Amino acid sequence: MGRSTAVLLTKKKQDTLFERGFKSWCENTSVAIRKRLGVNSSSPLSPYELAAKLSVKVWKLEDVAGLSQETREYLSSAQGDEWSAVTVMVNGEEIILINPTHSVARQSTDLMHELAHIIRKHDAAKVFVSESGYALRTFDERQEAEADWFAGTLLLPRTVLEHCAYNHTPLFTILQDYAISKTLYNYRVRMTGVNRQYRRGIRPQQAA
Repeated sequence: MGRSTAVLLTKKKQDTLFERGFKSWCENTSVAIRKRLGVNSSSPLSPYELAAKLSVKVWKLEDVAGLSQETREYLSSAQGDEWSAVTVMVNGEEIILINPTHSVARQSTDLMHELAHIIRKHDAAKVFVSESGYALRTFDERQEAEADWFAGTLLLPRTVLEHCAYNHTPLFTILQDYAISKTLYNYRVRMTGVNRQYRRGIRPQQAA
């Protein structure tokens, strides 16, 4: 497929891209997926477990046959930092290749972003070489925005944010237990308004 994680778009920009009901669908689907995997609605959702449930393999660079040592070294070096994750078809199987140089939190987000594309059945991006020899990739802004938002919701749905806010869970613990970055946490809290809810003293819904 050849995708990399999109930068989080602003709420105003996203609202012009998302169809009505999409955000609610993301929240409901996140809870439904946890239930199907036997995970509490307020517990972490491992993207690796979700990938296994979807029969999607996750590869490291050493799993890719035919890569030269030079290519492996480049892709795992600071020079190759521009790529995050890529989904490819190998013998009819969907396989996600993750950049091993990135942090655990970023790898988690990158993998969930790719899985979001797969769950939403997005069209695969196309890569082609221009006449000048540069590799170019098609980019569907709406699909990238959807995968970006859905991935964030899968990792930190409202049920998780409410649980953490109600129990005054330390930020360090949240980042570690849910394998997410501080940037993603702050973004999800801001977009869902959970902190405003708890300043008004509203209790969370009972977790399943």
